[in-house]
This record gives sequence, C-alpha cells and structure tokens, in this order.
Amino acid sequence: MTKLSISALTMALLIRRSDAVCEGDISLGSTCDLAALETALSGSTCTIDLLFPDGDAATAVQELCEYDAPTQFVAIQGTYQLDQRSMNGGGDVKDGENTFDIDVARVKRFIDNEMDDQVIAWPEYAQKEEYNPANGYGDNGYMPNFNIDPDAEKGSCKLNTAMCCFVESQFDFVDNSDICRHDLSKSPQSNHIKSAWSVFSGDESSHCVGFTWEDGDIYKGNTLFYTSLYQTVVNGYMGNVPGAPMCACVEQMPVVTKADCVTSTGTGLQYTFSVDKDTGDVSASHSVAMTYGDCGGNDLKAQVKATHAGSDIETAIDEYLVGDDCDITNAVYLNDEQLLVPSAINSLMNLDGAEYEGRSWKQLFGEGIFFLPPDYDAAAGDAEMRADLDACVASEGRQCLILRKCTSCTVESHKEIVYKRLTPWFPFQEGISTDTTIDIVNLFTNQWRNNNNVLHVDYELYSSVQDALTGTDEWEQADYNSNNHKYGFPRNSGPTGYVGNQWNSYAWSGGHADHHAFYIEVPSETTVV
Repeated sequence: MTKLSISALTMALLIRRSDAVCEGDISLGSTCDLAALETALSGSTCTIDLLFPDGDAATAVQELCEYDAPTQFVAIQGTYQLDQRSMNGGGDVKDGENTFDIDVARVKRFIDNEMDDQVIAWPEYAQKEEYNPANGYGDNGYMPNFNIDPDAEKGSCKLNTAMCCFVESQFDFVDNSDICRHDLSKSPQSNHIKSAWSVFSGDESSHCVGFTWEDGDIYKGNTLFYTSLYQTVVNGYMGNVPGAPMCACVEQMPVVTKADCVTSTGTGLQYTFSVDKDTGDVSASHSVAMTYGDCGGNDLKAQVKATHAGSDIETAIDEYLVGDDCDITNAVYLNDEQLLVPSAINSLMNLDGAEYEGRSWKQLFGEGIFFLPPDYDAAAGDAEMRADLDACVASEGRQCLILRKCTSCTVESHKEIVYKRLTPWFPFQEGISTDTTIDIVNLFTNQWRNNNNVLHVDYELYSSVQDALTGTDEWEQADYNSNNHKYGFPRNSGPTGYVGNQWNSYAWSGGHADHHAFYIEVPSETTVV
C-alpha cells in the first residue's frame, strides 16, 4: 500500500468530492474502516459511490482512517528530522539551541491542549517511503527506531516493546537503571557504525522507561509520545547512552537492568467523516478521552511477561532487561560472544580467564572490537609471551596453544586458527626475525616470516582447538613475508592452499582481520591474575 505524507494526502483528498446529496457529518462509531462507513450509511440517501465518485472507495477510506483521522506523530514537532534527532538523543533541546522553555514550547502546547483528546498515530514519514522498501525495511514509512512492519527483512520491533534510556535531565534526575552493554550493530542507523560493542561498569546514571503493546493497539502512538517527548518536556529527561539511540524498539536499545513501565488508554473513541457542503471534500476526525499512567506496579519486564504470556516474547525480553546486576550478564556475554571474561579487579581492563573448548585462555593482544595493544616494551612483551608459552610444558608436555579468533575474517577456516608450537624459540631481538633471533610478538602481529617458524617443522596450524589437540586436519599450505613488509599472521597460509587477505597487521591496513584477538592457553593449575 502506498503511504502518503500529510501534504500528499491533502492533495489526494481534495479530488475526492462527494455528490451534493452527501454532506455534513457521518458518525462511524469506535471503528474507522470501510465496513463501519457502510454501516453508518445504511438507509441513507448518501452511498459509498456518491461519497467517492472518483472510485476506489476502499483505498480512500483506508487513507482517511490512517492519515487524516488521527493526529500524525510528525505534526507534533513538525518534521521528520526533528523527530529522528530527538529519538537518537540530539536535537535543539539537547544541543541547547535556545533556552529549554523555547526549545520545548511547541511540544508543550500540544501537551497542554491536545494530548488528552487525541489519538496519536505511530510515526510514519514521507522521507522513508522510498528508502525503506529499497533497503529491506519493508513497504512503509516508519523511522528506523520504530519499524513495526512484521514482514520487513530488517524490522526492529519483533518484541512489541519500546524503551527510552535518558542519561541527563534539565531538572531532578531519577536514576532507576544500570546500563550493562550495547551491541552497536543493532542500531546502525542511529550511530552509523556497522559493528562494535560497548560494556559499561553499571555505575552510569540512567533513567529508562518503556511500554509494550498487543497487535492492534491503536493507542501505542500515544504511549510512545508519553514515553519519549513527554518525558523530555515535563521531566527534562534527555541524552542517549553513547552509541545507542535514546528511544527505540527494545532490540536496538542497550541491555539494562530494568525500566519503568507506562501505558495509555482511550475511552469514548468516535470517528467522524465530514463532507464540506460547498466543495464536497471528505475529511476524517475523531474524539477520545485519553489517560496516561504507570503499569499498575509492574516494571517493564513484568508488564511484557504479563502481556505476552505464553509467547516467545515472554522469554525473549530477558535478553534486554536482565535484572539486578550487570556483572553476571556482561561476563556471560563477553565469554560466549567475545571469548573474554572481566577480572574481578577491573571489568574493563583485565579480560582473561575465559573458558573455551574445555581450556582456559588469556588474551595477548587484539584489534578492532577486541582492541588490546601489545606491550609497549617489546622485550618485556616477548619475555611474558615466552613464559606464557612455556607454562604448559610441565602439564601438557608441549608449549601452550595460541588461538586467533577473527570475527571479521571472510573465510570460515580463518575465523579460528590455532598455532601449535613444536620447537624452542630463537633468542629475542626486537623487530624482524633473523636466522638467529626472533621477536615473537612482532612475528604474530606484523611480520610473519619463516625464520625459526617453518610449518610442519617448528609449528602446526589447525582450524579448531580440538583439531590441534588431536592432530587432525593440519593445515598444508604456509605463506610468509620475504622482505620487510608488515603482513602479520598467517600471511596467505591456508588449510589446503593459499588464502588471501585474512592476515592481521598492527602497522598496515588492507587485510580482513580488522576485528580479531590472540589468546594463549592457560594450564588448569595456573591462576590468572
């Protein structure tokens, strides 16, 4: 169905002129659709064909009911750009374009004069009508924060739940939630970042509030307004969690401990079609009494579970509203998704002790979302890595395994590579390997060479930890730098032949290993500190 902007709708309605026999008001009752109009006209000299002599009455009625009868969300602030910036945490109010009272004046007038007797439509915009179908967001005009199209490939509201998390206020700030983490890839149209993640300490001040709805809820646009713009104007809440939208469907929002819950209900809803006696133009309006409040003592998670009991939504909400403490959920996320576990001393700096494939691991260094630079002191970094490698000799009879995990690598065999050392290392000398010296950290990070590092002689490569432990499916093809080029591990090595551009480099760009981490096996009797 073609979605119309307010201006386009106005032009469309002007050509739908009824015959003179149809004039005045036609009451449809509490439902606005073609069937309700047909019922209202039964027994009248005015008919559907007379009311819409240009034909296609079904489309005309549907557009009147969707776009003319309710208050359009965009009409409250005036433009899509203002709505989008507000929902992402920016806009004139946040940026301090004028005084707070001036910046919120238009929305405050709506709150004072219209909020209590208007049905507010879910936000749709002419600016999105071509973009959304062409980019997998469905045949609609929804903004990316609130795409409720169930058929959209990239729809963002599968849980029928939306939330705002504010981080500052013009007035008194009520801190009601802890921010745990955010997967920035879930909200790329808000932050313009394709892939990244953030983990928070849980100490940041935040005020989160949201709502949930059942399919067919005609008042969810009102509740969205009450959750977002109303909170800014009346309570002064504004500002977004870094990297996240301020307001969006819960799938795009940060993982938080909890959120307040609000709702809206309407009574006495009546729709009316009006025919101008002079022009024959048909318009639609409504009347309603709206009330707004909390969810009867439920927080958002409890309300979602009560509203969607027995559905997948009831359990899926646990991923986004996690309860009392961020520490446990962050540890599980880092371990399962990033192969990292925060140390009890500092959850943001000491990322070690993770369990994977029945082994314990410690991160050595990494890039991108796994960023951890090598030791600035090359000699100290090399010495520590040699000690880590030798830690398995007593218990395993071999040096510890080195594991590279690469989420951005484009070849499946290179997403996980295990280096199994067979021979002792040459003595340390900083920089490129020679026939008598080697810098182990530099070897893996920047200059992968065959000096003291020959496949099948000095080491073996595998595509999994279990293969390395059992000696199964060893890689057959090695590749190295033969000059001063700074291509790191594993250059163009592959399981059966050369595989290009899966190398990492801490000095150059160009390979696909933008997001990777190196880990070293930790023997079971060793305590990571």
